[in-house]
Amino acid sequence: MKHLVKGLAVSTVVLSVSAAQAGTVLKLNSGAVDTNKLSSSYAATWAMEVRATEYIVQFKKAVTEKDKSALKAQFEIFGYLPDDALVVRGAYSDLMKFKNSHAGVQAVVKYANTYKVSKDFAPASVFNKDAMVAVLVNTFKANEVEVVASKIEKMDVKVSIQVVDGKHITALIPRGLVPAVATLTGVEHVQPAPVIESFHFAMDQDLADDVSVAAAGDYTDLKGDESGTRLMNFDTAWAMGYTGRGQTVSMADTGLDSGNVGAIHQDFAGGVISGYPFGLWSKSWSDPMGHGTHVAGSVMGRGTASKGLLKGGAYEANMVAEGMWSPMMKNLSVPSKLGDLFEKAFADGARIHTNSWGGARTFGAYDNFAIQVDEWSYANPDMLILFAAGNSGADKNKDGRIDANSMASPGTAKNVLTVGASENVTASGGIQVPIKQLRAAKDEWPAEPIYSSYISDKGDGIAMFSSRGPTQDGRTKPDIVAPGTNILSVFSQEKDASPLWGAYNKDYVWSGGTSMATPLTAGAAAIARQVLVEKIGIATPSAALMKATMLHTAVDMFPGQYGEVGASRGQEILTRRPNSDEGYGRVDVSNIANLGAGTVFIDNRQGVAQGAEVTYEFTLANPGSLYANLVWTDAPGSANAAQALVNDLDLVLTLPNGQTLSMNDHINNLEMIEKSGLAAGAYKLTVKGNKVPQGKNGAQAYALVYTAK
Repeated sequence: MKHLVKGLAVSTVVLSVSAAQAGTVLKLNSGAVDTNKLSSSYAATWAMEVRATEYIVQFKKAVTEKDKSALKAQFEIFGYLPDDALVVRGAYSDLMKFKNSHAGVQAVVKYANTYKVSKDFAPASVFNKDAMVAVLVNTFKANEVEVVASKIEKMDVKVSIQVVDGKHITALIPRGLVPAVATLTGVEHVQPAPVIESFHFAMDQDLADDVSVAAAGDYTDLKGDESGTRLMNFDTAWAMGYTGRGQTVSMADTGLDSGNVGAIHQDFAGGVISGYPFGLWSKSWSDPMGHGTHVAGSVMGRGTASKGLLKGGAYEANMVAEGMWSPMMKNLSVPSKLGDLFEKAFADGARIHTNSWGGARTFGAYDNFAIQVDEWSYANPDMLILFAAGNSGADKNKDGRIDANSMASPGTAKNVLTVGASENVTASGGIQVPIKQLRAAKDEWPAEPIYSSYISDKGDGIAMFSSRGPTQDGRTKPDIVAPGTNILSVFSQEKDASPLWGAYNKDYVWSGGTSMATPLTAGAAAIARQVLVEKIGIATPSAALMKATMLHTAVDMFPGQYGEVGASRGQEILTRRPNSDEGYGRVDVSNIANLGAGTVFIDNRQGVAQGAEVTYEFTLANPGSLYANLVWTDAPGSANAAQALVNDLDLVLTLPNGQTLSMNDHINNLEMIEKSGLAAGAYKLTVKGNKVPQGKNGAQAYALVYTAK
């Protein structure tokens, strides 16, 4: 096996898979299912059905390629469910014949409609059965979506099919029909249609006039910290020639300024290579709202109007703009088939795609939209997709700490880089008051030390509004944080564009939110990709490698802005990274630019198979430390499963004395080892294929970045 690092000893070993034992339980959002008990109770009923429909085939051990091949010879396979089960279509009698002739099969159970209905629906009752609800229906196959839509439409005269696209149906139906829709053959999942919003934090509209610091508007009052790039140490990278040159970033948002490449705000002149309208009833990618223009400015604004004072993070990168503003709805309208956004951008050369929006009503859910993003990224592993974490951070229990579990979808997707908002450090403008002066403070952040703090005074602080994880299945989110308070960026020149947190002048405007942190991180990702290509010599780095690089270079913010005072006194971050407050830490672009010979980059496209392992050997001549980050672009999970992870890899460090260290993480598709005080000697860093039921050609590709010193 060949790798990019000279002098690195690599070995590949195939192990027995007998250690990967299966349980007898299906882990579903609707509850745990004992397949043996269920089979005993319902086998006679299922045996009476002759039509082919969806069933779950559970195996006694981890699903192997041989298992899948045997099933594929007779049945369609649609996906994976934990533990060790595959969703197939067939007649029950045929599936039981398969079970009886294959000793490795644990059970065959019907894919019941109760498994397919999201928990986010209000409980059904006699009082709401006729109430109309907007639903998003996902089918197993795109070529069956029209048939399924037709069947739904015929269920009731009140049903209104709104959008049919790809494998997705958006419809208005009576609440009482939801179980019947889930019963249809071909339907995988039914959930409430998500309400999408942009993730700039909406500050109080009735604040006193003295809340905002008066701005000169002529740039004489700027200190250099207003854009957020200083705290992220972009200056170091720029001085070394890493400016995003040669990189293309795409943004899907409310649009970009005029929506005309030939007549656009001067900060974008020459940098926008294409633009596309995606908003309902829209023929333009212009930005009448202003949010998208601010976002784009943070990614790659040239700073022309400010004579270079207010540049985006990757100010020499190019942009593919995608406008999702609907002039009829006066709001964002996201395509039901999210892959359309990524396809257009990818075709135009973008390898980074930034998104400052999401659905903030179903906290932590691995829902249809999150799955779509994972599905597309798994099929197209060279584009890094970023999503904002959301702005639902609050201290509802009044303990002085922001509550857990407020992550927004699609930021809940496994394969995206999900970005939370840390504090910018600036006193120059925007909103400069204690949090207690905000109208929402008494409800959202009523306790000290948050109540009396400011939003842009501590670089190691997390914005009080930034959504925290984990996800509903326990995964660590966000992945990373970046400044998202009082960020000064480009003002859309479209008539009536919003001043957001306040206009600095006609060209620039203040704002804040995870919306602002995400494009700054996208700019940093463009720098990272430039470094990987030009300095490290990796011509086409995968999204997994870009993500691993971003995590590897982030700065741990523990214990946060209030110090190590303990949870009872409001300590902001209770544990070292990774955690669901800061993820792996705050983006640091100087660390990215200074990556060099001391760090090993492995972009293993062949991957590791189930039961196999790949080992990398290194030696510490003197006592030292190791920091290693393993990232893989995982196969999409199921919205009906209680665990999103499909392919499970392990990262293990073997010490000179034979002892091993590992996170023993079977939830996330990221693993890390950060260890100081290591003795001098020979070490082994091993990537193991614990379970790989949905690998490409039987293996899971991965990226590994580590520094041993």
